[in-house]
Amino acid sequence: MKRKRHKIKKKALGFIAISLLLVAISLFKTFSFAYPNNEEKTKKVSVSDINDYENMQDNLVSRIDFDDKITNIVSIVDDRYISKIFNFKTGEEVTIESILKPDMVDAFFKKVKELIYLKYPKFIASKLELLNKTNSYYLKENELIMYFYDYEIEPMVSEELSLHINYNEIKEYLDITVKLDNTYENEDGNKIDKNKKIVALTFDDGPGPYTSNLVDILKDNKTSATFFMLGKNINIYKDTVLKVHESGMEIGYHSYNHKNFKRQKLQEIKEEFNKSNSILKSITGDTFHLIRPPYGEINNKIKDALDASFILWNIDTLDWKNKDSDYLTDYVLKEVNDGNIILFHDIHKTSIDAINKLLPLLYVNGYQVVTVSKLAEVTGTNLELHKTYRYFKK
Repeated sequence: MKRKRHKIKKKALGFIAISLLLVAISLFKTFSFAYPNNEEKTKKVSVSDINDYENMQDNLVSRIDFDDKITNIVSIVDDRYISKIFNFKTGEEVTIESILKPDMVDAFFKKVKELIYLKYPKFIASKLELLNKTNSYYLKENELIMYFYDYEIEPMVSEELSLHINYNEIKEYLDITVKLDNTYENEDGNKIDKNKKIVALTFDDGPGPYTSNLVDILKDNKTSATFFMLGKNINIYKDTVLKVHESGMEIGYHSYNHKNFKRQKLQEIKEEFNKSNSILKSITGDTFHLIRPPYGEINNKIKDALDASFILWNIDTLDWKNKDSDYLTDYVLKEVNDGNIILFHDIHKTSIDAINKLLPLLYVNGYQVVTVSKLAEVTGTNLELHKTYRYFKK
C-alpha cells in the first residue's frame, strides 16, 4: 500500500510540474506594448505577437515592414496617432532609435530640431525641440511623420502639431531601406499654405534704432514684412538695411525725407527717388520696386513719373499716436481680415513691442504674415507699374 501511495504522489507532482512549465512557457511567449507617451511608460497592453497587436486595433491606419527588420503599426485612439515600432523577428517593441545607425542617433535628433525651427515660429519650436512629451513616429514609404502631443504652448495652438520629414532629409542616418523621392525639395521654411489666411505687414519711416531688433522678431515668428524706408535714413543705417535685405524682407521707398509728394516739384521727387535708389543699390545691389507715398498723398502725374507700384494700406494702426503695445495688438486682432495690408512704423519702440505680442496671436488665429509682393503673388495679383494698391483679394 505504501509503495502504491508513493507512486500516486510522484505522478501528481509530475503533473503539477508539467502544468507549471506550460504556464511559464505561455507567459514567456507573451510580451507587452508600451504606449509612446514618455511620461507613461509603465502602461502596457499584453498580446502574443505583432499580428495580434495589429488585429486588436479598432482604428488601424497603417502597417509597414522594413527589410523584415522593423515593423511600424499606426492606429488612432482618442483622435491621436498611436505609433508602435517592433523588432520584426522578436516581436519586441523598440524605440525610434532602432531605425537609425548607432553612431547617427544624435545627428538625427539634431536634424529634427533644425526642421522644427524651419517649420514653426520660435514660441512653438522652443517647446517642441525638447522632445520631452508625447511624440508619435509614423513611418511611411518615403517619409517619417512626427506628431507632437501634450505640449503646453502660449498662446494656445489649436492645430495638430506635426513634422513631415522626407527620407531624403535623413537618408544618411537610417539603418533601414526606404524609398527616396527624386522630386523632393528640402524644407526651407518659406512654404505658403494657400488655404490659410494671409496678410502683408508694412513699416514706414525707418530704418531706425529698433529696426534690427524688429527683423529678429519677424524671423523668430516665421514672418516677413515690407519696410518702406526714407532715403536719408538708408544712408545712416547701412548695416541695418543690409540685414533687412539679407533676411528676406522687402524694401520699398517712402520718399527721401518724408515730404508730401503733392507739395513737391515733380523734378525734385524724381531726383530724390533716383538718389535714394543709388544709395540702396550700393548697399544691397537692388533697387526700389514699391513706393508708399508719405501720408498716402499721390496723384496720376506723380505715379506716371516714377517706375514703381504704389502701395497704400487698409489697416492703419495710428501707432505714431497710439503708443500702447496692448492697444495696438488688440486693435489689429479686431480689424484684421484676409488680404489686408497693415501699417506700422518701425521708429517707435511701442510698435516693436506690439509686433512681438501680435505675431504669435496672428499665427494661432490662422494668419500668415508676408511681404507686400508675396501677398500679391499668393492672391494672383500682378503688380503693375504706376498703379496703386490698397489691399489684395484671393
